[in-house]
Amino acid sequence: MSNKRTILLFVVLAYGFAWIIWLALWLSGVGLNSPWIQLASIVAMWMPALAVFILGKITNQPSGIKSKLVVKLKSNWRFYLLAIWLPAVISFLGAGLYFLVFPSNFSLGFESIQAILQEKGVLQSPIPLSSVVLIQILASLTYAPFLNSLFALGEEIGWRGYLYPALRERFSLVQTHVLLGLIWSLWHLPINLQGYNYGLTYFAYPVLGIVAMFLFCFSVGILLSWLMEKTGSIWASALFHGAINATAGLGLLFQLPGEKMSSLLIFGPSPAGIIAVLPCLFLALLILRRERKHHEFCK
Repeated sequence: MSNKRTILLFVVLAYGFAWIIWLALWLSGVGLNSPWIQLASIVAMWMPALAVFILGKITNQPSGIKSKLVVKLKSNWRFYLLAIWLPAVISFLGAGLYFLVFPSNFSLGFESIQAILQEKGVLQSPIPLSSVVLIQILASLTYAPFLNSLFALGEEIGWRGYLYPALRERFSLVQTHVLLGLIWSLWHLPINLQGYNYGLTYFAYPVLGIVAMFLFCFSVGILLSWLMEKTGSIWASALFHGAINATAGLGLLFQLPGEKMSSLLIFGPSPAGIIAVLPCLFLALLILRRERKHHEFCK
């Protein structure tokens, strides 16, 4: 089977398995706050890995994933530290940029946490809200990236472990990242159409959300591929992926709640927003430019 056909088959499988899960829950009317959605998202994150496994059985060709699951920590520890803590820097810079544009949305009263507690029937937090925020920040910088990487690994096996090198065999470095960003972002479409990441009340729904998700996946995808190539391990990209998921919501702790604020989630403060993604996009383009020159020099 040709490289083009195996790529297409992988995409169909990765989309099909995940979309069946998300669309089934959407049609059943389950809300985003339901634990079923959280469970479905965890399962869906492993569907690209399942697609790689099934693709190997169909084509009877080795995927090469096993060699990329080796952790060479001694020679690459700096990149693993970057994978753990760089996402926090990106998230805070993005949130800071968002709040510079929308300063009236920023608050140190942590009303968003109080609103969540009230929705759950808790009228007053047993500990100060500032302590709750501190615990969340510490968690996102310590154990949360490792915990989340166990879920993110399923995606990384598919997107970075298989699809990235497969696309590189056919396309240039820039074309590969654009295509991978597009494929990865549209993979999230069913759950984003339900309001995940951006809500349902933003301007030009859902087109602007599709654009925002592409910018985010394109930017983060470059960093993830760069880490995998530098370390030779999918675990580095999985750790970064887990860390970005752990830190993406930190900016929301300082966001005022309310319907008006919800319509601005398309811009931030999570790094998936159009404004908040800019620091990540800037860094990704710098790395892409450097890697492109390196590849041209090696030729």
